[in-house]
Amino acid sequence: MSMAYRSAVEMAKAIADGEMGAVEALEAALARVDRFDGTLNAVCNRVDERAMERARTLDQTRLRTADRGPLHGVPMTVKEGYDLVGAPTTWGRSDFAHNYPSVDAHAVRRFEQAGAVIFGKTNVPTDLRDWQSDNALYGRTVNPWDATRTPGGSSGGSAVALAAGYSYLEAGSDIGGSLRNPAHYCGVCAHKPTYGIVPTLGHALGDKLVPSDISVCGPMARGVEDLLLGFEIMSGVVGPEALAWQLTLPPARHPSLAGCRIAVVAHSAVCAVETSIAQRLCELADACEAQGAKVDRGAALPVDARSAHRVYVRLLRAVMAPSLTDREFEIQSTSASRLDDDDDSYPAQVTRALTQTYRDWFYAAEERVRMQRSWAEFFESYDALLIPAAPTTAWMHDTTDKDDRVIQVDGARIGYYDQLFWAGLTGVVYLPSTVIPMGCDASGLPMGVQIVGPYLEDHTALSVARAIENLTDGFVAPPGFG
Repeated sequence: MSMAYRSAVEMAKAIADGEMGAVEALEAALARVDRFDGTLNAVCNRVDERAMERARTLDQTRLRTADRGPLHGVPMTVKEGYDLVGAPTTWGRSDFAHNYPSVDAHAVRRFEQAGAVIFGKTNVPTDLRDWQSDNALYGRTVNPWDATRTPGGSSGGSAVALAAGYSYLEAGSDIGGSLRNPAHYCGVCAHKPTYGIVPTLGHALGDKLVPSDISVCGPMARGVEDLLLGFEIMSGVVGPEALAWQLTLPPARHPSLAGCRIAVVAHSAVCAVETSIAQRLCELADACEAQGAKVDRGAALPVDARSAHRVYVRLLRAVMAPSLTDREFEIQSTSASRLDDDDDSYPAQVTRALTQTYRDWFYAAEERVRMQRSWAEFFESYDALLIPAAPTTAWMHDTTDKDDRVIQVDGARIGYYDQLFWAGLTGVVYLPSTVIPMGCDASGLPMGVQIVGPYLEDHTALSVARAIENLTDGFVAPPGFG
């Protein structure tokens, strides 16, 4: 495999050993963007001058000291939603085209402290709210496996930058699958951390100071070893709490699959899953069992799936309410007042959630706590849960209004927003989830598996992911990019 597809750990070692310099590595990454990104459109902003100055400094430092960070000289990009001095933070919105931050996001600072060279930002959907990465400001990002298909969203540009060999690590974010969905569509890895353990400072639009419920920042990579390194770099306690608190996560429950108790849920009545994805998930379960894992293929979720999804939608859409203008909120409130009491359609759920009272939100939050307790009991019997990352492989670009979209699952049409289920199931209760590639379907499109761990046991999810990765081909470069 070419230099572009070395792991971040391997690349850092090559630079440390003097095989190449940080400047040479950066020049190679930028040349690759120049070569491929006219078609892919993954990198929406570049800070070449800043990155080159940093690379030169790192090369000088390497010669003077052996005290180097774990990513010394490694080129990478970050999702557009992060503040990066020298590039605007727009979230794909034209009205924020001149929103240049004066301070880097926390994640940017942490990766640079680890030695990384950040040379740009990757494309997103408008407001980070779609499973396509397309906006009026920067245009559409396409999937390197098939340019007619979506790379996912909202960290779609991030997944493409990894799959195309531009970047060795990525910083993304997730509230509705925005890390996990693009990883699944593009054949890379992502980790959605336990809520609250990775600081989100500098990942906001405007002057918002209150962290969003459910939303997390997390790493993306081409392999689990790099994913773990990215997670360790990004996680921790910052701000006033750091005076008294520190983050000490428990180790993985098992060093290997031997003795690991794995539950498998490949289907749900709330959101259908393509047969090819479900079958491959079951094949992985067989492979885990062959390695000594105790696999329960008939495991039942510890919560009612429909009720859990309803709670997720209510709490998710509550997060979106502060971004409404006064006029938009007034329109939604009027619409909510006209809804029939028995209207449980998705649009009705969204309208109610956007205009709910604190009392309504509190009841939903109470239900979440009950679900969290049920999940805690579930993970007394199991160490990890394997579920789909999404119901289908990457689908064709769709320019119709989101509310009118449908997707095809084995020839049957399901609602566009039904896809939220497999992300929200674990997201709403703050559980860590890791997505890794599990091969391609018959048409050659990547498929990912979602590995869910217990609350605050990110290392268990990552450890199981690493063990399963060894049972697969892992990351495979898209045709024409190797």
